[in-house]
Amino acid sequence: MHLYPIAPIAWALQSAGHEVRIGTHLHEGFADALTRTGLIPVSLGNPNDPEPIFREDAGMSAMPEEVDAYAKVMGLSPDEREHWICFYQYLILPISMYLRADLPYADDLVEFARKWKPDLVLWDPVFAPGAVAAAASGAVHARFLGSMLDWPGFFHKKLEAHRTQLEAAGLVANPFAEAMRPLAERYGVAVDEQLLFGQWTVDPLPDGIRLPTDQPKLPVRWVPYAFAETSQPWLHERPERPRIALSLGESMRRVVDGDWGRTPKLFEALAELDVEVIATLNSRQLDGVQRIPDNVRVVEWLSLPQVLPTCSLHIHHGGSGTAMPAVASKVPQIVTDTDESIMLRLVTTGATSEAGIMRADHEQDVDESVDSTEESWELPAKHMMAPWWSRYVAKHGAGVRLNYQTMSVEEIRKQILDVLHGQSFRDGANKLHDIWLATPNPNEIVPALERLTVEGRSRI
Repeated sequence: MHLYPIAPIAWALQSAGHEVRIGTHLHEGFADALTRTGLIPVSLGNPNDPEPIFREDAGMSAMPEEVDAYAKVMGLSPDEREHWICFYQYLILPISMYLRADLPYADDLVEFARKWKPDLVLWDPVFAPGAVAAAASGAVHARFLGSMLDWPGFFHKKLEAHRTQLEAAGLVANPFAEAMRPLAERYGVAVDEQLLFGQWTVDPLPDGIRLPTDQPKLPVRWVPYAFAETSQPWLHERPERPRIALSLGESMRRVVDGDWGRTPKLFEALAELDVEVIATLNSRQLDGVQRIPDNVRVVEWLSLPQVLPTCSLHIHHGGSGTAMPAVASKVPQIVTDTDESIMLRLVTTGATSEAGIMRADHEQDVDESVDSTEESWELPAKHMMAPWWSRYVAKHGAGVRLNYQTMSVEEIRKQILDVLHGQSFRDGANKLHDIWLATPNPNEIVPALERLTVEGRSRI
């Protein structure tokens, strides 16, 4: 869901009279979503190819032992270690895939930029070739963080400060810089902090959840966005009972069967309450559910900007794309989380898929006469942003953290009732909404983007 956070800014620039193009891999399913925003896409690579991380020759995320080796050398605290896992296990692989010399995405983008001559390139941290394309075409460039924390910026100084020790331990001193280096050198671009982090960073996440970094930031209000779709008539009527939204995210619903037992437990807790529940879940997320309660309406897809303004509570998985629309709608939140680490771990499984298991990109060599086994990533039963969102929401009194692994159905039910009927949580949600309103909206930052682009050109 990297498109929706940037779409309001792209539209703000376009409405101010600027030409805007979205350079991306228009793989199956994404092309339609992008064109429905009304923005003009530039296709990179072959649209019939799978997403890079789902290619058969995709690399693998770092092993837990390597992740911990870095954490030990850098002396990371437990919280910093979790942030490091998000960066090194979850981000470096997709970043590296788009930088691969044998894949066309980076070269296609550089070729387009040299022909089209943009003044400004706003690039997603996962699609780092945007920085090289900008430098190779003479454009000013900045990062747009979207739904993630600035893990690359946060660890840059720590990695550089421990360069000698990391190299002595046989570790790559700066994995992000080294991933960028081959593409940058191919186009004669220096791998410096400006290339890695842009001339500034546009950050839509609120102060208080951001990581402290040295990179200059331009805050912008996260405007909830979804592609055009017909308004649902039943949402126009005021609900007779308190309405609760249950949304468990987009990122894992495509690749993981089951929901780690979270959905059945939540349904059981909600079934006995005098509420109306709108659950935006697909068949994978419903796997293992024996019965859908009478007070639960399951809709495979319904945009949160449509449903949340009618709700009194939002129960969700802790992704930014679900937390921020609740902030915008002044809705108290319950963020599902667990006490486990976000670390990915390899397990050996049979050929049958299991809940919480995502197949790795290679198979073990096995005797064909015995049952096939394969190495797979065992996913933690939570979103990687869940710890940080649950803390942020709870700190401001706008909701609570729900550890569905340790809490009983009765405890979950009580927690739902407490947040649903507690005035303090509504006050906290209003407080978060005020912070959100005080942040410049996309239209308001256009003059700053124009000024920074002019100033940036003078320094190229």
